[in-house]
Amino acid sequence: MPKQHLPTPVFSLSVANRLPSWFQRPLTVTVLYFIGTLVLFIQSLATQRYNNFIIFRSSWDHMLHHMPLYQLYPDTYFDYFLYHPTFPILFAPLAILPVTLGLFVWLMGSAGLFLYALRQLPVAANKRYIISWLLLLELLNAIQSSQTNPIMAALMLLTVINLDRSKPMLAALFTCICFFIKGYGAITGLVFLFYDRKLTYLSYCALFGIIGTVLPLVVMSPAELLQAYHDWFKLITSPVILEDGSVRGMIYAMLHLPQQSGGIIGKTVTALAFSGLVSALYFAWKNRPLHYHWIIAGYLLLWVVLFNQSTESPTYIMAVTGAVAGLMMLPERPLSVILLGLLVFVTSLCPTDLVPSFINKVAVNYQLKALPCLLVLLYFQYYLCFTQPDDTSRQRLAV
Repeated sequence: MPKQHLPTPVFSLSVANRLPSWFQRPLTVTVLYFIGTLVLFIQSLATQRYNNFIIFRSSWDHMLHHMPLYQLYPDTYFDYFLYHPTFPILFAPLAILPVTLGLFVWLMGSAGLFLYALRQLPVAANKRYIISWLLLLELLNAIQSSQTNPIMAALMLLTVINLDRSKPMLAALFTCICFFIKGYGAITGLVFLFYDRKLTYLSYCALFGIIGTVLPLVVMSPAELLQAYHDWFKLITSPVILEDGSVRGMIYAMLHLPQQSGGIIGKTVTALAFSGLVSALYFAWKNRPLHYHWIIAGYLLLWVVLFNQSTESPTYIMAVTGAVAGLMMLPERPLSVILLGLLVFVTSLCPTDLVPSFINKVAVNYQLKALPCLLVLLYFQYYLCFTQPDDTSRQRLAV
């Protein structure tokens, strides 16, 4: 009888071979995801800190009563509504629920969809549970803000998963839903360039795109909808939403300079970002190294967060998800283990109250949350640009 070979451990560390069996059970991770979300739901109710949910909920009411979507309503909530004009329609089923029930469904649904997307990743089961553990803290950081970021991360993954499974209609649907929540979420749709049935995917994107674009007409007049699109574009391109969580923000913080919407630093970072993106796409198409589809997907999830002027701490669930998923697709190397450790410690743990205050202060003041993600992006850039086709067979043997 031939000898059966057990899967090679993801980490070549002795501790990885001694993990208890309960640690590797999907049920354990699932329970922790939902218990953590439930605790944060109770905390939100106790502290009344769910402003983002109120923004989403109010947007449906404003649309229904023909009120401007992109103005401030300080009597109801603080901050602007920054989302696509179609988003209030998508959120309407939750907006009509009582606040407490709606918030509960929103947070639990966000965690559930995110966990579901992770379970669909095309990796071995032992890698899936490690990915879930590595992303647990970052997910709870995002859930605490009651924003759309966990759902965005899940939908972006599902776009690539369905392209990978030759299901262009579902991939197009998830791409368009991303766009109709936050416009930049559709960037993962660029992965279609590396798959077959491109025209089919684009055709469904056009179909869903047209439907979603005119969907607000069920409650708005054409003139109101055109005005809403004008106001939305004006707001998201204005300095009003300039945040400090991007690479630009990290550079300004390290140099002790005030945040600027333009300037030589901002322009240089933007030029380098787009140059890197174009070269990554070109060399991925040219070299096609092992798992290049997913490395590109991880690259895009990182890129859209690191170089976005509206990036803030909860947005990093998208970047960290792309980083972890991409690293776990690659053949194991010491550098991958180091980068995963930096992601968990510096990006996910240091900006929280779970570390000593002096560590938290340094991480927050210098915007170090972006640093490990930037290092992973550069690693992906190197892998895509310099891994030759001849290396692919050796990589498969290593895996």
